[in-house]
Amino acid sequence: MRNCSTIIGGTTWAAIGLVAAISWAYAAQAQTSADAKAMADKPADDPAVLMAPPGGKGVKSRGKSDKPGMEAFLLPVNYRNLDGSFNQEALVAQQKKRMEVVNDRLHVKLRLSETPHYLIFSDGDTGLTSQFAKWSEALYGNLCRTFTIDPKERVWDGKCVLILFASRARFEEFGKTFDDNNVKDAGAYFAWETYSPHDPQCVHICIPLDERSPRRLQELFAHEGTHAFFQLFRKAVDLPLWLHEGLAEYMTVVNDPSLAPMKSADARRIARASKPLGKFFDCCSGDDFKIDDYSVAYTMVDCLQQIGGAKFKQFVCLVKEGKPQNEAMQTVYGFDFNGLQTRWRAFLLADSAPVRRR
Repeated sequence: MRNCSTIIGGTTWAAIGLVAAISWAYAAQAQTSADAKAMADKPADDPAVLMAPPGGKGVKSRGKSDKPGMEAFLLPVNYRNLDGSFNQEALVAQQKKRMEVVNDRLHVKLRLSETPHYLIFSDGDTGLTSQFAKWSEALYGNLCRTFTIDPKERVWDGKCVLILFASRARFEEFGKTFDDNNVKDAGAYFAWETYSPHDPQCVHICIPLDERSPRRLQELFAHEGTHAFFQLFRKAVDLPLWLHEGLAEYMTVVNDPSLAPMKSADARRIARASKPLGKFFDCCSGDDFKIDDYSVAYTMVDCLQQIGGAKFKQFVCLVKEGKPQNEAMQTVYGFDFNGLQTRWRAFLLADSAPVRRR
């Protein structure tokens, strides 16, 4: 089974995600002011992998094209309103133009479906494509309800572009041609499209539809869709790897509660063994995140949500604003990561304790 792949970030682009034909550039999200300065010194076309979820990667991109026919992947000339705000209608209209460019370059016949928050380009079965339209808005609604986010609050600019390929070969070709990325072993990926901190922040997700059950496809979409949502929520900056992946896995379970036993099994084993978590909380984009780590990350988020959902949102917002995560944890919850580990182990062991019969 292939794993999910996440692509975030970049600096120069032409087709969303990571481009080759038009030159996308990727830059790792700065974690400190020193990192930020180092990133500023990097050329715009310097590629750098950001994140690796279950089999994933990370990329960040920015618009610049010297290839004819790729204008649809640039910002429209009227992307700003007279008052300086972004012209969301113009951005969506520009995003829609990309589909024909992809059709022409890859010799496919993608069709457009539109929901309130997503543009879906698909050459897959009509029924399955309709399912994705339902899943997308259901996920968006679940994210807002679960984390008490006002549905009217804008997360990304334009709409999230969801690209579905019936053929894995076309999925891989898209990744290589438009995202300059080898996605051969990826189950899916998302890309954060960024031009500058002061310009629109857009995102797209790409998923192949080959040889998977609808349940597996929905899980893949929930994982990548959550990454896309929280990458741009409030402020377009990267989150600590455990938090990014924990959120993504947590929402797959919100969407399908039957996944919970499987996704928490490794974490329960680690909690029972009292194994130290080492540098788990320090992992950042590009670090080696093992399968066990995804289970631990998911259950950490679940534990924090159980302690207090409103507090968890506050914690995420403080981290987004640049507060060190251990300080943010102490500020919101009143304990640090050592305290969290103690509570996490108790949470898992109590939940897995055998039922006593009277």
